[in-house]
Order: sequence, then C-alpha cells, then structure tokens
Amino acid sequence: MICLALAQLLAASTIKGMQSFRAGLVVLALLPGVTGCAEYDPRVQGDHTTEQYQADLEKCRTTSSEAVRLKNAATPGRWIISPITGPPAVRAAIRKCMAAKGYVLETVPG
Repeated sequence: MICLALAQLLAASTIKGMQSFRAGLVVLALLPGVTGCAEYDPRVQGDHTTEQYQADLEKCRTTSSEAVRLKNAATPGRWIISPITGPPAVRAAIRKCMAAKGYVLETVPG
C-alpha cells in the first residue's frame, strides 16, 4: 500500500528512468555469463589443431553449456547467481567431457 502511494507520487519520468536503470543492470549482470565460455580450450595433452580435437571440443562446449544452463534455470536462486557461477561450471563440465572422450588433462601447477 505504501509502495503504491510512493509510486503515484513519483513523476512518470523518474519511474521510467528507474526501469531503464534496472534493465541496464540486468544486462550487465548477464554479460559475463554470455561471454564467459565461448572460447575455452581446456589444458589437455596432445595436438589441439586436429579436426577430431576441434570436433570433440565443440561438442563438449555445446553439451556442457546447455547442461549448466538447464541446471541454473532450475531454481530462481541459481538463475540469479548464474552469471557468477556459470562460467566456472561450464569450464569444469568441458574438462570432464574431454576427459570422458579420452583426452588426458594436464595438471595445473599451484
């Protein structure tokens, strides 16, 4: 009730400005998730230029991205934080997929 009264007191231009600002924030929040995994190439042993490797990598990218997207869309809480948690989850899924195809993952020093 109070929110409705406050909204009526605000000028229409102020409300439109707030809506535009909110839309901008949503776009900025989703941008890292959209661009985060497109060119990920996991550290695996072997030649990364062969057609077979490229085909396997593309298949793993596609299936991993879709699997993580569906998992994140399952609940509102996961969806909200997916721009943060999505890219690392997709990269992990790509590594797991490539290992399942027989590629040997290199260990990361550290």
